[in-house]
Amino acid sequence: MNRSKSYLFEGFTYYLKSFLFVRPRMRIIKRLIRSILKRYYEFRTWNVFLVSNREIGVLLVHGSRYYIYAYEYEKNVVRLLKCLFKICKNKTCLFIDVGAYIGFYSVLATGYGWRAIAFEPNPLNLILLRYNIDLHDINDKVVTIDKAAGSVQGSAIFTLSYSPSESSFTKYLRNELKLFNIVVEVTSIDSVVESLNIKDDSIIIIKIDVEGFGLDVVKGAIKTIERVRPFIVFEVHRTFDEQDEINVLKMLKMLGYDLKIIEPRSERNFIIYLYPKEKRCLCSGQT
Repeated sequence: MNRSKSYLFEGFTYYLKSFLFVRPRMRIIKRLIRSILKRYYEFRTWNVFLVSNREIGVLLVHGSRYYIYAYEYEKNVVRLLKCLFKICKNKTCLFIDVGAYIGFYSVLATGYGWRAIAFEPNPLNLILLRYNIDLHDINDKVVTIDKAAGSVQGSAIFTLSYSPSESSFTKYLRNELKLFNIVVEVTSIDSVVESLNIKDDSIIIIKIDVEGFGLDVVKGAIKTIERVRPFIVFEVHRTFDEQDEINVLKMLKMLGYDLKIIEPRSERNFIIYLYPKEKRCLCSGQT
């Protein structure tokens, strides 16, 4: 009798899991949980919450980004980078996080033994970035740069957004999201890499997510790209003008790079994996 009860229970739990945990139903369940939580918690834009992410553990995030970072975040990008991080063996390995926001990818990189440089010009985001570095006790592995990565040394007008991760130098930022303008310092990836005396045989990965400013970022990294041949993960934000980030892809094609779309979102926004042809499309099966 006890055995038949256990079989009945196992059968019931099996069918319950089968019913609940297929993707369409999981989406409905997640929405239901979110709607219930919203009744009890106010996830306002600039509130700060501690979330648990499956890849890096705890992380401080703004309220408007709470659900994006909780549990899982950009899984195709994460899967690709985790694979690339594993190729570091007996060499200098450097992850350059341009538009680091709160430091998710910098923290992920250090978990695989990489050093990281995190560019974040938004002073409000910089606070959480530094808290998250402290939280994971990786101050000796991550250098934070409170400047924008661009093509030349100097300064520029930077528009802060009501949405913390969408502040921008370009018209990609919609008018209804604009908060106010500030002046930020600008430096280049080339100047930072040169100051570190990085060798030609080093392994570098550059992640770029800068809301439409990517063309300037890449122009300021040309020497590094030609000399070290980094792998690049680039989130394209199209402005459909002379600064359109699609021009980055054309520029890198001319420099001997090939590409693969790893996260299509819309005509205006998608994530690209760019790799030097001579190094082949490493980890392509992970996207």
